Amino acid sequence: MTQPQEAQQPSAATQAVDVRVMCIRLFGVFALSWEDGDDIRVRSTKIRAMLAMLATAPEGTRTRAWLQDMLWGRSGHEHGRASLRRALTDLRNLFGEDFNDLFEVNNSEISLHLERIRITGTLEDGDFLEGTEIAEDGFEEWIEGQRKSNRTVLSAVARTRPGRVAQEILNRGIHLQPSIAILPFATARGYQGPVQLGDMLSEEISRSLSRSHMLDVISHLSCRTLDARSVALEEIRDKLDADYVVAGNYRTQGDKMMLNADFIDIKTGRISWTRELTSSMSDFLRGGDELVGGLSAEIGRAVMDTSLDLAATSPLPDVDSHALLMSSITLMHRLSVQSFAKSKTYLEEVIERVPDSPVLHSWMGKWHVLSVVQGWSSRLDEDAVNARVHTARALDLQPDSSFALTMDGLVNNNLLKRHDVAMRRFDEAIELDPNNAMAWLLKGVLHAFTDDGSKAVTFTNRARALSPLDPQAYFYDALSAAAKLTAGDPEGALALADRSIRANRRHASSQRARVVALHQLGRMQEARETAETLLRADPSFTIRNYLRDHPAADYESGRTWASALREAGIPN
Repeated sequence: MTQPQEAQQPSAATQAVDVRVMCIRLFGVFALSWEDGDDIRVRSTKIRAMLAMLATAPEGTRTRAWLQDMLWGRSGHEHGRASLRRALTDLRNLFGEDFNDLFEVNNSEISLHLERIRITGTLEDGDFLEGTEIAEDGFEEWIEGQRKSNRTVLSAVARTRPGRVAQEILNRGIHLQPSIAILPFATARGYQGPVQLGDMLSEEISRSLSRSHMLDVISHLSCRTLDARSVALEEIRDKLDADYVVAGNYRTQGDKMMLNADFIDIKTGRISWTRELTSSMSDFLRGGDELVGGLSAEIGRAVMDTSLDLAATSPLPDVDSHALLMSSITLMHRLSVQSFAKSKTYLEEVIERVPDSPVLHSWMGKWHVLSVVQGWSSRLDEDAVNARVHTARALDLQPDSSFALTMDGLVNNNLLKRHDVAMRRFDEAIELDPNNAMAWLLKGVLHAFTDDGSKAVTFTNRARALSPLDPQAYFYDALSAAAKLTAGDPEGALALADRSIRANRRHASSQRARVVALHQLGRMQEARETAETLLRADPSFTIRNYLRDHPAADYESGRTWASALREAGIPN
């Protein structure tokens, strides 16, 4: 609480007040203090709850109506309004001169300045707002959702597993990523060679795959406790909780190393594919990634293909959530209305199973963004609102989710055209997770859309470096092509667009970038042919819609791209 003597201090102390930060402990028993350690005593349970609700809100803002419904819903409208006013008066009395620096209040909204607070505590300290009980339906539903999002659902499962694996299960959260175990490669039958090489191979492949945020890779230390030559699939399932396993053998001949690898679906026991790869042992030992990179890329594609097959051939209730999510992500980026619609069906099914997942709501936000920018939405305003609702819900569930912040930035950039807010979201996401390749990618694309080609290329290059084996590599290449176009490098843009199309010929952004790159290179016949391909897939695509929906429409880059598309044959 503000101390009376502070008002009598000289100007230096006054300056210290200007930068005071308030610490809120949300896990375990609620506590409030200034960063210098002075406690702030909050006696009212509802005021504690209101502070927590503001601290976990997107941009720190809640409407008065929402807070009133959550905390005084049973009191009736007029009594609820009066109770909220009294709570604000109590807050003013509590914080004194600091109130206006911490809060912003108007007739419809109440905001907490998030730059003035620091949330402390972790799951290890206890439940979210442990011991806080308010007999209001809205509050009970809200706090239950917050606690579910903190992965307590898996705690019972984890307690039945060995210590190391239990921790991995807890760290994974709700099972929305396919989990993969890379067992140490055994020496081929009858071959006498360096046995440690198989362990090194599996470790490097595990490290390579772990760069992708789409996959959950079981740690090498856990995998090496199992002998690939004798372990049963049931034991792998029980001990590692993996969905897929890669196992095999190797042999060497001089400097030549030959590797046989099987990709196995643990649930069915089916070998999805077998690969034979050859490489130089000296190249591998020097850190070369030809063998590891090639096999890792094959594994990533196998996971996507297996997920699509499962979703397409099985009743949805029988398909694992991770397979549905992977299928949805793949289909939403295809240049097909049918695939796009099916993507939403899959995603809705998973959300019904796991309604409080920030990851799922983030992806649904992106689905609504793509619905608009691909030109497939018949209700633009409704899709824009739904996109914002889902990313706001994701941040409500987990305010420090780097992925949710990234997707909220996408919504602000592509739909709301709030480029400053979008940039702030991407920066926050990167601060939380410097290896968030998607945040770097979208930050780079924002610079491309706003005519800053140099930064656009720098940031998209970093994104691709962080995700060389991501199953969405085509998406990274397509958006990186836009960065190259802004930077005046149509040849580089064409190379990236072509690589993206080879991986996913149905991705609209890749086709558009290819048209523009070919136009700038003076290869008009090829540009027209690509434009025809684009129109066959989406006959409703027009320049008018493009300029209406594209976030770069008000900048030179957007106008230049629209002109190239028009000259290549896209109708006005």
